[in-house]
Amino acid sequence: MTITKREEFIVDGSRYQYDSGLPADFAQLDTSQDASYYGNWASAERLTLFSYCEGDCTTTICDTAEEFSQQIKEFEAFCNRIGYTFHGIDPGGIHSEERLQPWRDCGLAHLIH
Repeated sequence: MTITKREEFIVDGSRYQYDSGLPADFAQLDTSQDASYYGNWASAERLTLFSYCEGDCTTTICDTAEEFSQQIKEFEAFCNRIGYTFHGIDPGGIHSEERLQPWRDCGLAHLIH
């Protein structure tokens, strides 16, 4: 069991390139702080989280559903602790069983809105 983090810096861009540029299985992790310079997404299928903040990009890849679930819970706790209220997981306009099942498998379906 390993959690891998990869960091990079994107010189030109905004978080909006990731709204439509990430694969369809990524869902936005909605917070009260979301803006052109800040956004977070996750894929329960890939067990991967992606964060963009003013050009700093961090990709977190988990080996297990348990690790992924723990990372989402830590993200939620962090946001709430610093005042960036966590609103939930937004899978976009697609709420099909196929799209939602990986979140259920990770025990995170209660966070979907």
